[in-house]
Amino acid sequence: MPSPTQQIPPLTRRQLLARSTGVACAFAGAGALAACGTDTVRPGAPAASLAVGSGSVSQAVATSERALIARYTETIAAFVQLAPSLEPLLRQHEEHLAATGVEVPEPPVHTPPSDLHAATSALRQAELSAAIERRESCLLATEPELIRTLTFIAASEASHVAALRAVSHRS
Repeated sequence: MPSPTQQIPPLTRRQLLARSTGVACAFAGAGALAACGTDTVRPGAPAASLAVGSGSVSQAVATSERALIARYTETIAAFVQLAPSLEPLLRQHEEHLAATGVEVPEPPVHTPPSDLHAATSALRQAELSAAIERRESCLLATEPELIRTLTFIAASEASHVAALRAVSHRS
């Protein structure tokens, strides 16, 4: 996994063409997304169906989302004044986890930094890493519905980076 400061290598023409059908349509609408909602899974399609055939991708995404949920929960517990700003982002990660249809164990407890700005910076860094991971997950997934869901999750996590920057500046 590249570090958040590394450049993401560009897609080859072949990769771009192979993924363009589902990914391009999803990214075209991603700019209009203010946040990920429960509509990330097609109505009537069971979330568990996303894990079929792309089990390892769904497992990795679920593990990452569970870790983000834990980080947000721990940061909110440490900085209660951030709850109104962070809880909507936490809820979106809970929706992302549910969309994978995969159950994963709780990660080990992680103590957030004791400084508020350092804590929001750590969350921003985690969101940036997650957005990069979701982009990579899109390239590994094979089912169009999973690819679509992953693009919405990636867009949501990228928007969280900006939202956390605003939270840091207000605090």
